[in-house]
Amino acid sequence: MNEIVKDVQVATLKVGEACDYVCEKIGLKAEHHDHDELVTGRIFVTGAQGVLGYRVSQRLLNSGHPSTRIGYRHPEDLSYFANELSSKGAEVVHFDWKDKTTYAAALDAVKIVFCVTPYIENWAQTFPAFLRACEKAGVEYFVKVSFYHARNENDIYQKANFVRLHAACDDLLSMSSIPYTILSASHLMSNTLVMHHAEDAGKDKEKPIVLYGASEGKNINYVSPNDIAEVATRVIMYSKPHVRKEYTLTGLQPISDDDLVCALAKHSKRPIFYEDLPINMIVQKEEDGFTSVDDVDWKVRDFIGLEKLKATGLEENIGFISHDIEKICKRKPETVDQYLEATESMTPLEKWIFE
Repeated sequence: MNEIVKDVQVATLKVGEACDYVCEKIGLKAEHHDHDELVTGRIFVTGAQGVLGYRVSQRLLNSGHPSTRIGYRHPEDLSYFANELSSKGAEVVHFDWKDKTTYAAALDAVKIVFCVTPYIENWAQTFPAFLRACEKAGVEYFVKVSFYHARNENDIYQKANFVRLHAACDDLLSMSSIPYTILSASHLMSNTLVMHHAEDAGKDKEKPIVLYGASEGKNINYVSPNDIAEVATRVIMYSKPHVRKEYTLTGLQPISDDDLVCALAKHSKRPIFYEDLPINMIVQKEEDGFTSVDDVDWKVRDFIGLEKLKATGLEENIGFISHDIEKICKRKPETVDQYLEATESMTPLEKWIFE
């Protein structure tokens, strides 16, 4: 383990008016912060086409941050995400997790990285090389999204391979020379929408949509991606008090998957139903949805692992809930209804159900 950890060295705004403007845009009160602590260096956001990277990019750009860079595998195509963010001032560059040769240029002159790991096969194997590239590029601060209790040894959540892989990546980050913050979140409220986007987005609006799971009627702790993005933005913009800290981000209270789907139906005005199935039936349904045997192995494993955790009922306990969102954002976490009402912040992966 490298015991020499660099101090955070950040470029700062010296003009009070500029600081006040950015504070107002991201919902912070300028008088509570030293103007010299506000970060202005180039920020690189991975996964800007996803629910978290997109929201963080939006917030940074809306705040007037002078240099936000986002990475895309095919930036020349300018997708919905890239086009919108580019029009707001984002620098769009070529970045492919699977292609290490794209790392150096994407990280050139970058001071801060906001990292959402990619959901691709063997995704955890790409992280060490990317982290080494960040060190080589002189990145001064690294904010990573992880999963609830990923680094809690002997925790039941370690039984899920998806969680263990995050833990391994988090350990590497904590032993690196880069000052960091880890945001460990529970299940995203957007997961159900994103997971069913490809299968159900094109269906007739009158045709019933059946969403399924295996949580056995237990209440689950879902957290809004809006809350995670707001925490991330505040941590990025005012890094000093958050360096080498890990925050646990949870929702206000647990709800059942059935209640979650009922909320989806209410807000989207579409016929949506939830079916709780035994694990073995879930496996079969998942396998039937893939054309590649290779895909079945890791995607089904991850999905089933998380469903088994939901079915334990642990997330119904009051002790599961963290108050880190409230401490950092100075407000309570969003409810499912509040998340579903904020359609202006959603990606197409989420909006399909309202169209």
